[in-house]
Amino acid sequence: MTPVSDPYGQNPPQNPYGQNQPPNPYGQPAPPPPAPYASGAGGGYGAPGAFPGGSDPMPPKTDGISIAALVTSLLCCLAPLGVILGFVGLSRTKGGQRKGRGLAIAGIVIGLLMSIGTAVLGVVIFVFADSVVTPGNAEVGQCVDIDEEDGTVFLREKKCTEEHDAEIVGIAKVTSDNLDEVADSMAAYCVEAIDPDDLAKLAPYAQDVNAVIEDPEDVSVGDHLVCYVQPDDELTEPIL
Repeated sequence: MTPVSDPYGQNPPQNPYGQNQPPNPYGQPAPPPPAPYASGAGGGYGAPGAFPGGSDPMPPKTDGISIAALVTSLLCCLAPLGVILGFVGLSRTKGGQRKGRGLAIAGIVIGLLMSIGTAVLGVVIFVFADSVVTPGNAEVGQCVDIDEEDGTVFLREKKCTEEHDAEIVGIAKVTSDNLDEVADSMAAYCVEAIDPDDLAKLAPYAQDVNAVIEDPEDVSVGDHLVCYVQPDDELTEPIL
């Protein structure tokens, strides 16, 4: 049977889905059809998994001990603990098993500095507090420097061989018997508070006698009256 020819003399239409495609006029092979989307674990759109086995290895965590070392080192009272935690943190972060080695080192350095500073400050406070003379702990013969602020007198002990402002020459405890006399004139009552044997030595300083008490505005039984000599010129040796 004779095949029916195309009445227009044209070739039959080609398959639109790429079957029996005509040769490429430029001599290059036709590009392959796009691959279908891949399925399964290991990444979408046909990409292989990002990590072997399909899982992302967890990065090392920051060491909590190292963090605690830095925090405690910044607190003056806990600075020594920060040093100890810092050394523990160095051990725990060795070899990169945990992050935070820099925090541990910082905790050690800051902790040491804070510990030394706190110790020095404590010594300074202790020495200063030990040199403060109050009406309750004053003693006859003590040499002192005197500071006044807003009507309040502060006494600091000094060596009598060094320059000093004054010397304590008498002490009296306020009782119900002398309460009125002390309240009326503290300096005048110093004649009673000073030992009679010392009065002769203090004759050249009679105009330089002053007195201090816990609260001059409210003198009460049990208070301590402290009498001291404070001349205009600095003293360089004991009077009594």
